[in-house]
Amino acid sequence: MSYKTILAITERDVSADTIGKALGVARVFDAHLTLLPIGEVPHLPFYGSGGHGYIDIWAKEFDQRKTELTTLASRLEDQLTREGISFDVRPVLSSEAREDNLVARHAIYCDLAVVLRSAENGLNSIEKNAIDGALFDSGRPVLYVPNSFNSDRIGTKVAIAWNSRREAARAVSDALPFLKAAEEITLLLVDPVVGDNDHGEDPGSDIATVLARHGLGVNVQSVVSADRAVSEALLDSLLELGSDLLVMGAYGHSRLRQNILGGTTREMLEQTSVPLFLSH
Repeated sequence: MSYKTILAITERDVSADTIGKALGVARVFDAHLTLLPIGEVPHLPFYGSGGHGYIDIWAKEFDQRKTELTTLASRLEDQLTREGISFDVRPVLSSEAREDNLVARHAIYCDLAVVLRSAENGLNSIEKNAIDGALFDSGRPVLYVPNSFNSDRIGTKVAIAWNSRREAARAVSDALPFLKAAEEITLLLVDPVVGDNDHGEDPGSDIATVLARHGLGVNVQSVVSADRAVSEALLDSLLELGSDLLVMGAYGHSRLRQNILGGTTREMLEQTSVPLFLSH
């Protein structure tokens, strides 16, 4: 198993360096790279007094965004042509309400969806909808690359957030190409509970044995949260290990519950400086 078709999702304001991160992943797996730059359709104006003037302003902004997206696509094509890889670029304008479905329809036909961040702070609507659509509606894993991550190579030192749950097991299986290319793999177990219904009698040993049968050597490390949130404990461990990829299951509860309560996945997306490999 390998990733032979990679979909990279980004927005209009994307730099050559950011695209280089997706390019690096495609090179590792000798994969075809599809770029999906998304521009948002301007919100429709309020149709009150002077409505025709507002419509003209909206139409001009729409045309401007369309032109900017076409210019971006041309620049990306030039950049990737110089790199000599197999690629295609699919620029698209979309309303915010349809972005998750748009991404899902493209992600279905790839092995891995890469969400490239081009800014700091909170996730914008395109990033949220890209993650949501790819994870829940395409059945494909997502590689989330924060803007602050500066290396072209992802996955030299891989950590796995293991909690003996379905989502984590799915993530480990989906991440096998990364794991097989890694130089070092560490299982992180935050406050593991011994017992048949939790982590077993020797926490981490069962999944380590499964990975060993793939020829992979794994270090097992228990992490004491010490009153920290799980996300904080994981992020601190990643910094200590020098990891450049965390594999984790995403959204153990429904999307609605996560939106109301937050959750470890959302906290990791908002706070991480290390790429995340997510499966649901």
